[in-house]
Amino acid sequence: MAAAAYQPRRAARHEQHARRVLVAEDDADTAALLSDVLAGAGYAVTVVDSGLGLLGEVRRLRPSVVLLDLGLPYRSGVSLLTELKADPHTAAIPVVVISGLVDLLPPDRVPLAAVILPKPFSVAELLSALRLAAGPEPADSAWEASA
Repeated sequence: MAAAAYQPRRAARHEQHARRVLVAEDDADTAALLSDVLAGAGYAVTVVDSGLGLLGEVRRLRPSVVLLDLGLPYRSGVSLLTELKADPHTAAIPVVVISGLVDLLPPDRVPLAAVILPKPFSVAELLSALRLAAGPEPADSAWEASA
């Protein structure tokens, strides 16, 4: 299933007012799951599957938060995190590092991430990380009661 294929009706209703999350995840199944969960929680979701073009997408979309896998193809998640935080246009956007490779994040780069969420994680942990990074979910979240 493609990451962008699933669009709950609720997400369309809130699209104009929803917080945007940019998900940088190369595993298609994980990207689809994240997209489904976040859309169900009322977020507008954009998925990129590699490090190529990520910085441009962040500048273009100005998301409320970036979910960044460290093991992306073509560009290191660590270098992308460093660049996002060094760029005055993107530095204020919180980045949640989601990775099974959190040990790859050098100790001097840890403070750049708003939250570090090791894989695997639960829906409740994901939504909690987003709340910590960017504030509460949009209203009418289908996942609030179950999280």
